[in-house]
Amino acid sequence: MREIVIVGHGAAGLTAALAASEEARATGKALGITVVERAAEGAHGGNTRFTPCYMRLEAPDRLSPGFVDDMIAVSGGLNDRAYFETLAAQAPATMQWMQAHGVEFHNPVYYLSVGPPRIQPIGGGETIVRELTRAAREAGVRFRYGCLAEALERDASGRITGLRIDNAQSHSEIIA
Repeated sequence: MREIVIVGHGAAGLTAALAASEEARATGKALGITVVERAAEGAHGGNTRFTPCYMRLEAPDRLSPGFVDDMIAVSGGLNDRAYFETLAAQAPATMQWMQAHGVEFHNPVYYLSVGPPRIQPIGGGETIVRELTRAAREAGVRFRYGCLAEALERDASGRITGLRIDNAQSHSEIIA
């Protein structure tokens, strides 16, 4: 069985773990997935846990008008247009995927500034962490808390073979 180790239990790590698990199931591949998190269980979630998660969408299936042009303008033209066009094209499918895993959205009162409409997960980023963690556990993803990722381990050819972590139990361990 192949193993994937993901460092970090915020939105990005959870999304990677859950998407990998779903892809493995859909293609019939045997895959073990472990998320390694420095924080203790219950304190996990990274920055996602603390953000209100305002998103520049009118609704989960629609971006706010002018999204790509606004992103290019705010950077003084330095942003990569193709990146933001891809982000815009994939946003509705991403929101649908999150909803399928229990993250519900609403249109909150946006009090910080006048601007385009926004959506937000009901309960903010904490809801994203809670619901994607639940879905990942149900999909068989393993979680290791209180583990500091120290270094990638490589074989003689340079191929990555594992991750060295420091944890309270063994203080140095290699997981693959």
